[in-house]
Amino acid sequence: FEVEFVQDKNRLIPADRSHGFIGSGAWSITAGVGAVWDESSDNGYTRASFPYTIKENNANCEHNGIATFLFRNDGSTSKIQVQNVAETCKFYGFEFYGLLTSKYTPNNIATKNKIVSDRNHVEAALIPTKPLKVLALDYPKVNLSNYGYATNKENMNGYSILVNNINYNTGCTTRYGAHPYCSEMTVGIYSFTKSMHAFMLVAALEKLYPGFKNQHIKSLVPECSDKRWDGVTIENALDMATGNYNSGKFKLDEASPEIVSEFFLKSTRSARAKFACEGWLHKSKPGKYHVYHTTDTELVGYAASEFAKSKNKDDAFNDILVPIYKAIGLSHYIRGIQRTSDTNDAWGGYGLSATLNDVMRFAQYLRDDALTAGHLDPTMVAEVLSGKNKGLFSQLSNFNYDNGFWRYHAGLSTKMSKCGANTQVPVMSGFGGHTLIILPEVIITQLTDSGKTCLLYTSDAADDLLCVD
Repeated sequence: FEVEFVQDKNRLIPADRSHGFIGSGAWSITAGVGAVWDESSDNGYTRASFPYTIKENNANCEHNGIATFLFRNDGSTSKIQVQNVAETCKFYGFEFYGLLTSKYTPNNIATKNKIVSDRNHVEAALIPTKPLKVLALDYPKVNLSNYGYATNKENMNGYSILVNNINYNTGCTTRYGAHPYCSEMTVGIYSFTKSMHAFMLVAALEKLYPGFKNQHIKSLVPECSDKRWDGVTIENALDMATGNYNSGKFKLDEASPEIVSEFFLKSTRSARAKFACEGWLHKSKPGKYHVYHTTDTELVGYAASEFAKSKNKDDAFNDILVPIYKAIGLSHYIRGIQRTSDTNDAWGGYGLSATLNDVMRFAQYLRDDALTAGHLDPTMVAEVLSGKNKGLFSQLSNFNYDNGFWRYHAGLSTKMSKCGANTQVPVMSGFGGHTLIILPEVIITQLTDSGKTCLLYTSDAADDLLCVD
């Protein structure tokens, strides 16, 4: 593991903060922004620490740790104390601690000023925070027992309620207490990627090139060459309504042994695209029936990549999305999406790494700014934010699906029924229990690998809590 750092006052800033997978081994380690300080007992050494993330190859699991060491300007350094005590990985957890040999080489980094400037931009865009318990003080009618307690503390990587531009946070826990770098702790956000990458990319390209979403998958993804893809558009694939599926029941295809062995466990585009294009039977017309398939959203990413190249863009994710992420103040960590091992195509349906603030800022931007900011197609944004009945039935009670978002029928099953029985609210969901709900005045999210999906509803500041195992 080798990393370049820039020291700016008490900040220790990695030169590369994108959390992409590095190399081809089983694991990859990336560093986050840490701190430096002096202590009188350190005999002239400066103390430093930084958070790190261990990523599993070909997966969206992330394991979080802290590294601490001493150094001097002459290059002398102590061993590095490491401790790995948290993860976002429902099916694989581990921890370790120990001392590692280190080598420090002082160096002048030519891009230091830009690195510091970029970091200042991210910090300036951070949403102000308060502890969750303060929510009940700021809004006395709130019942805190409705929030943040459906998941065990040790499984909660982050929990936030955004009200009036304040994130009321809790979580950010490890098995041994609070993570010391909460704002830098990254989480593999799994299917939040379908909203934060696939939807954003389609909406951005639709804004730049009207009619893009109506392009046919078959014309942009050469692997999808047979007639089952006739008439299937990019928007159909974003809605998971291609008409190609084996079972119409909720997530039976998504949990099938075939998709695991032939798609999720494969790293190359050649293998993943082959299954995405040929793994499902043709059963209905496009746009008529929703069946949840991460493979469909993967094809959205492939199609967008090919289309962007036709417009002289080297990489759709880097050239179309990253400038938007930067403009709205998301961290550099989110730029490290997982990619195919042979063609370097960004995964469309999962693979992003993000902080709690990244997730909340994205949802805030979508709700408050996206209609007028000029980055995204306003019609697609309006469809996501609409409280009206939209999308196709998802084969799960009280849920539709549209544009890479779940749409919950809150008007049927919560106190929001006073808004009308047909009221829907946009929801993001990710493997392990990640959940985010966007309301006109409140945004709520939990990041967890507990396996429990919790939907939180409000009509004023807080109302109800429903958990679905």
